[in-house]
Amino acid sequence: MASTIKDIAKKLNISVSTVSYALNNGPRPVPEDVKRRVLEAAQELQYRPNRLARSLITRRTFTIGVVPSEASADIVLSPYLQNSLNGIVNAAEELHYDVMFFTRYDQMQTQEMSDVLLDGRVDGLIFLAPPQHAPVIDVIEKHDIPHVVIAGEARPNSIQYSVDNESGVKAVLEHLFQLGHRKFGHFYGRMQMEDAIERRYFFEQMVPAMGGRFEPSWVLPGDFTMQGGEKAMLEMLANKEQPTAIFCANDEIAVGAIRGAVSQGLKVPDDYSVAGFDNVPLSTVFIPPITTVKQPVDSVASIATRALIAMIDGEKRFESKVFETELIVRDSTSRPKEDIK
Repeated sequence: MASTIKDIAKKLNISVSTVSYALNNGPRPVPEDVKRRVLEAAQELQYRPNRLARSLITRRTFTIGVVPSEASADIVLSPYLQNSLNGIVNAAEELHYDVMFFTRYDQMQTQEMSDVLLDGRVDGLIFLAPPQHAPVIDVIEKHDIPHVVIAGEARPNSIQYSVDNESGVKAVLEHLFQLGHRKFGHFYGRMQMEDAIERRYFFEQMVPAMGGRFEPSWVLPGDFTMQGGEKAMLEMLANKEQPTAIFCANDEIAVGAIRGAVSQGLKVPDDYSVAGFDNVPLSTVFIPPITTVKQPVDSVASIATRALIAMIDGEKRFESKVFETELIVRDSTSRPKEDIK
């Protein structure tokens, strides 16, 4: 039979409440020598805390929920999601919280998703790259559930953690301009997501402002996936006139775009320069290694998780934060072929 705190109290001849305070670091202070004796007795008696009983007393589950951008097959294969979850899980583990990953319903399925998120299984929520105008976040805001949003649109009643897409797009375009490129393509992400919207917007604003140009037929959907990038490249290659450089909304699209070019007997960067965004591990080992914009995905997720748990603990003063990006130049970009001749 499993040991309880009553067994520890009986062994040490102290009150059950003192044992509870020692094991839970409060709410009342316990002398260090007493705490040490309690911990030693707990180990000797092979005591394991009953989290269900604890949650009934504290009205907390010590679990946070992560809501991904969509419920789809193979979603956990996304390098961006993997890096984000790594930051979330590491921070939660350090603060003694579990993480629950919600994949049954899409964020746009308001009633179904709301019922799941409000059923008491988690103390707070992280919305990861939510689609624009996701109604389920409105419901969470209305019920005053602690929550944070990563890579989403600005909302007056939500704390938002995002990266500076404007400076990231500017940095990669300036790099390509310095190499001599003036004709640009863009393979964009899912246009219901804020990062995709911003990166496309800044691309279309900055290219002509810098003295370059793009054609509508060079701006194609990449869907934030390798398959999307490959499809976009093959579609673009069917045009009579083509750009010399392609900015992709993430590294997965860039990898797919390069594969599409190679499948047609072309070389990157000899025939086309290709740049991505994110700096996922794949971008360093792919051939050629991909020029990209580094965003601190793991750090953003970690900081957002710590803020959420602080909210759960009752802290009130939080501000949204925008994180800086960094251009990483690798071998997938070079001078345009027409300039080398």
